[in-house]
Amino acid sequence: REIEGDRLRPLLSAAAAREVYEVDRTAQAIIAGGYQRVALQFPDTHLTNATLVSRLLKEEHGVTAELFILADTSSGSCCVDEVAAAHYAADLVVHYGGTCLSLTSRVPVLYVFGREELDTQDLAQKCLEESDMLEEDGGRTHVLLAYDVGYAHCAGEAGRALAEAGAAASVVVSEIDAAARLYTPPAAGPKPAGREAPATAQACGQGAASCCGGCAKPSAATALAESDADDAPGSVQAGRTYTLAAGLTLADYVLVYIGGEGSALTNLLLTWRTRSAFSYNPGPRAWRSETQQTNRHLGRRYYAVQRARDADVIGLVVGTLAAARYLGVVRRLKEMVRRAEKKLHVFVVGKLSMAKLANFAEIQCFVLVACPENSLVDGKLFDRPVVTPFELMLALARAHEWSGDYVTDFREFLERSRDAVDRGGPPNAREGEEEDGGSGSDEEAPHFSLVTGALKQRRRYAQAAGGIAVAAEGGSDVAVRNNKTDIARYLGSAAAEHLLTRAFRGLGHDNDNGSGNDEGGDGGGADTTAEPMLAVEGRSGIARGYRTAEHQDDRI
Repeated sequence: REIEGDRLRPLLSAAAAREVYEVDRTAQAIIAGGYQRVALQFPDTHLTNATLVSRLLKEEHGVTAELFILADTSSGSCCVDEVAAAHYAADLVVHYGGTCLSLTSRVPVLYVFGREELDTQDLAQKCLEESDMLEEDGGRTHVLLAYDVGYAHCAGEAGRALAEAGAAASVVVSEIDAAARLYTPPAAGPKPAGREAPATAQACGQGAASCCGGCAKPSAATALAESDADDAPGSVQAGRTYTLAAGLTLADYVLVYIGGEGSALTNLLLTWRTRSAFSYNPGPRAWRSETQQTNRHLGRRYYAVQRARDADVIGLVVGTLAAARYLGVVRRLKEMVRRAEKKLHVFVVGKLSMAKLANFAEIQCFVLVACPENSLVDGKLFDRPVVTPFELMLALARAHEWSGDYVTDFREFLERSRDAVDRGGPPNAREGEEEDGGSGSDEEAPHFSLVTGALKQRRRYAQAAGGIAVAAEGGSDVAVRNNKTDIARYLGSAAAEHLLTRAFRGLGHDNDNGSGNDEGGDGGGADTTAEPMLAVEGRSGIARGYRTAEHQDDRI
């Protein structure tokens, strides 16, 4: 059986489950924090061991808190399901398996990554034999080692193996800070009396590297989340920290990723602008160059940006209700679309699917607000482009050019989009005409579409008094002439306009106003309205031989 492209994990023994799911550390964190209702969130691939882990916590470690298992998450399994946890009034979520490391906004979360097996010596050997990582001057390059969270327990050992094998001049191992493994969001507020966690980082009796997580100071996690460093020593990107050598940037490093192909690797390839990239899959022990794959990903994303630029009706899909700052991103996108005078519809969905989005045929482009890993969807699965907030910013902002940087982090997007909105020009054409001295705004000029290869006159949706959206073309007023076409433009209804373009608009619409006219009839003004008639019995039987009324007995 396979679930979401990954194999269902086999049922482990009690001894193996203690190690893989870090039962000791989890129990220490629950007891140290004094939590009373704890949600154990397992991805679908790990559900076979969920009850075993719950039983070990209760029976072997004396956890008195009420435990319940979360499955079939509201959004992607990499995100903390705060909505389901809130339904059960959970005061802690223990997240197992792969994660996007997005900060939560309401409920504290303890991350348990699991322990995947890795042959570090084979990794070093493959790096020496199958990679072309030598610089032109014959010297060895610098390596930045990243990994799937399941290999966090052996990342340091892998880095030492690469350095000892002489695979690189220096090896920088990205880390997941211990303070971020138990993150308490500010919105969670102070704990009730008697539930204070120990104040020191070693209160659990463990060293800083193996701390249970319950002793981590919230200020350390907050400092990690709020760090503003970018491509500098001590940077925080994609939920990981790294410290580069003095005088070097990411462009001087080669990225080596440990793990299989997936959304985590794609996110790193797009956001970490290293000189080149390679991946090592410990399962089949395969080494592969990812540089060309990165270029293909960027090409697909750039094509989606161009389609978003041509779109006049945009759907904002909220795919997460847990990631911190998602509400700020939604508000910023609404402001950007309003200033661009495009039509916007907002949807709240769980897991994205073609069937959900296909219900809204009038929408020409969707922008997905989700965690960094879930927001990078494959455009081949949908008939409309699905872009990220950063890509929509590129499509809407006139003065912003794509330098090659790619942003999936909400904090960084809010910073960059604030500058783009400030430079994005006036919110409507009238203000633009005043700035241009009455010579007319560039907004009314058509733009060249790289998708169709022709000039495209964009559709403008203004905002009228009282919050009623109206459609305007070229800044001119709209006069209502009949109830068939112009009323749709007056109300700014993209759905009504789309309906008018369809050949079939449902039953009972042969004549819209009930009387013959030369717009809805045959051109000659004849009344095409059919006379009402009684229902008659039709065909019966099976598909290979229907019986019509002529062949049936008279039943009257």
